[in-house]
Amino acid sequence: MTPHCDSHHQIALFSSLRHAESESIMVLGSKRRYFKLLRSRKITDSAVMEKTPKLLVVEDDPAMLIALRDILSGAGYEVQTAVNGAEALENLTNARPALILSDIAMPVMDGFELLEAVRKRPSGATIPFIFLTARGTREDIFTGKSLGVDDYITKPVTSKELLSAVQARLQRADEFAVMAQLMAAKDSLRVLANAIENKRYHVERVNAYAQALAKELNWDDEQRDALEFGAILHDIGQIRVPEVILLKAGPLNEEEWHEMRKHPEEGARMIEGISYLAIAIPMVLHHHERWDGDGYPHGLQGEEIPVEARLLSIADTFDAMTSNRTYRKASDLATAKDEILKHANKQFDPIMAEAFLRCWERGEFQAIFAQEIGGKRD
Repeated sequence: MTPHCDSHHQIALFSSLRHAESESIMVLGSKRRYFKLLRSRKITDSAVMEKTPKLLVVEDDPAMLIALRDILSGAGYEVQTAVNGAEALENLTNARPALILSDIAMPVMDGFELLEAVRKRPSGATIPFIFLTARGTREDIFTGKSLGVDDYITKPVTSKELLSAVQARLQRADEFAVMAQLMAAKDSLRVLANAIENKRYHVERVNAYAQALAKELNWDDEQRDALEFGAILHDIGQIRVPEVILLKAGPLNEEEWHEMRKHPEEGARMIEGISYLAIAIPMVLHHHERWDGDGYPHGLQGEEIPVEARLLSIADTFDAMTSNRTYRKASDLATAKDEILKHANKQFDPIMAEAFLRCWERGEFQAIFAQEIGGKRD
């Protein structure tokens, strides 16, 4: 039997993910869509960035160093200074700055040597690094780029140009850090979702089938990104269903079915307070509705059912039929295919069933099944 988490651990994990939303790491959609959201909401002080970013300015000219410090401090940044690369490295031992702004020509250790030393440190590999220098030859620029510099500003520079470059690099670093945490959050959601009802890798397979259908229907990247979250979260409400029901070896009685059929509404309630997961709610809430109106929880009919839920219903049903459960053995692929087509216009949207058939005839569902996502079938 596949190991599973108990409901208390599942709920605790989901609660931690809910908390993450307030720190702007639970974000739906593609990088492009997410970056647009960041800019539209003017998120500049997320959990990834400190509220007052610390900058390290490295410059051997005292007057220039003071001028740079004053400009950046006046813009609200906390500024540390160093007069050469060696002193800058000592500062890095004590604290990790959000960005380094450095001259090139300096005594003791120049800017190139500093950049190379910073990039060799695990903690320095992702620190945005900007050269601000009077040396703007092709060779200098090439050397800086080859060492991993993020930007190259030649003197003289105005306050506006300086602040614009710093802000752009900080924002880009913040965006990529948030995206990294988003990917980690998605992985956590998958672990949680797969633990429910002891259905190992169910959500990965459902997503793979759903993405094949979405591609056949020419859905755009934004729709397919949302679909992935719907596939991950569609059964999240089963956290609230007693394990004796989820793991029951025989058919459910009327009272047990009543409890089981609560899970779409429970799941929708669980994520409704997480703004960036709101787009998954139609799939979580309505993936058990039927085209003929005999589904649950609301008995929606035909196009009253959200299109994403109509698509996900086929992917979910196909994987359920072709996977072993505690109460029955898996059906073979051909039988599952016939059942999907048999129930077109009854359980399933006929347009979705036609898309499924086209995918089937090209062998796409069979290929996904053959991949044995997560290892042997459960």
